[in-house]
Amino acid sequence: MLVRLLYVSREINNEIANLAETSLDRFRESNTQNDITGVLCEGEGLFLQVLEGERSNVNKLYASILRDTRHKDIELLYFEEIKERFFDAWTMEYIHIKFLYQAIKQKHPDFDPYVYPGKLSIKIVMDYLKAEDAG
Repeated sequence: MLVRLLYVSREINNEIANLAETSLDRFRESNTQNDITGVLCEGEGLFLQVLEGERSNVNKLYASILRDTRHKDIELLYFEEIKERFFDAWTMEYIHIKFLYQAIKQKHPDFDPYVYPGKLSIKIVMDYLKAEDAG
């Protein structure tokens, strides 16, 4: 069974941002081995990540993220069963969050993933990515 998960977290310090930049290839390799796809939006002290894959694989990865002491304020925003992947070609796309926020804040100036409904947050992120993909 395929699932899609969206979570947000805050970085403890710049260590995670540096880790994301320097370890992206390792994350992609691990995701390939576990058949997980998605996108990582990082910056301004936040991580906003969408993961897709078999439910058990996504749950294991999310559990490891919850144990990662370099994150804080980790919140599951959205979780759903899906019939097909949106990120089927991306083992882990990386987008600096400022680009995502620039586009989002044009339509949703008060966007904050910690207070917006999860269903709206995932729609906003995916609408941005669809527009980028089409552009």
